[in-house]
Amino acid sequence: MPTRSLRDIPGGSDVFIDANVLIYGLAGQSVECKDLLLRCSREEVIGVCLFETANEATHRFMLADAKAKGLISSENARELRRKPEVVKGLLDYWRNTQRILALNLLFIPLDEHILRTAYGERRDAGLLTNDSMIVSSMRFFGVSNLASADGDFDRVAGITVFAPFDLSS
Repeated sequence: MPTRSLRDIPGGSDVFIDANVLIYGLAGQSVECKDLLLRCSREEVIGVCLFETANEATHRFMLADAKAKGLISSENARELRRKPEVVKGLLDYWRNTQRILALNLLFIPLDEHILRTAYGERRDAGLLTNDSMIVSSMRFFGVSNLASADGDFDRVAGITVFAPFDLSS
């Protein structure tokens, strides 16, 4: 099934939110992502997110914060890891994490069953670990809609992928 626009997510539906939608929306890189997050906040759609996904976004915000301040040369965790004093001084990334937590999303944890069934998703669709956890969770909780800018999800049967179309290549 072809990817559809985030704007096409039907009102009242459940939608799993990938980390890139959180990042693009909160960083102002995509109006479509921002609008979806606002729809979640207003409960026009029910946004579902793994705690692990929020953690992934937090990690990426931290790297971007350090790079934007010229404290590291690239958004590379290895470089930042060698600078614990820099990490202690970073604050801006946490504001975005607080914004994620205030979005009125339904946050769910992973469990052993989801971890085990995610292996099948990796095997069947060639997904990386975090993506397979999202799909496994979607199946477990009966959510068929996914908001993501990640084209890898196009290989997954049985889900509808909604993506931002306003990102520059």
